[in-house]
Amino acid sequence: MPKGSNQKLKLSYLCKIMQEKTDDEHSLTHQQIMHELEANDISAERKSLYDDFKCMDEHLGIEVIKEQKGRETYYHVGSRPFELAEHSINIMESIVANPL
Repeated sequence: MPKGSNQKLKLSYLCKIMQEKTDDEHSLTHQQIMHELEANDISAERKSLYDDFKCMDEHLGIEVIKEQKGRETYYHVGSRPFELAEHSINIMESIVANPL
């Protein structure tokens, strides 16, 4: 498979796709994920996505959950890193709960 012009950005695009298009109620198949990557001029093979999902979980803290529904396998993001607003709320709650 020829490599796309954005190939070096594959993991970045994959993280973005999975975080924006999946959650506990919305999942994507391998084919759908590869189609999304191809729309960004990135080629991907099914087996390489397994390694990317592992990297997302181990190094980026983004858990990708695999679910079997009938004969099809679906993937979605199960945990998301905190955003700045969430960190701010957690810090404020800690301060209020533990005054000096």
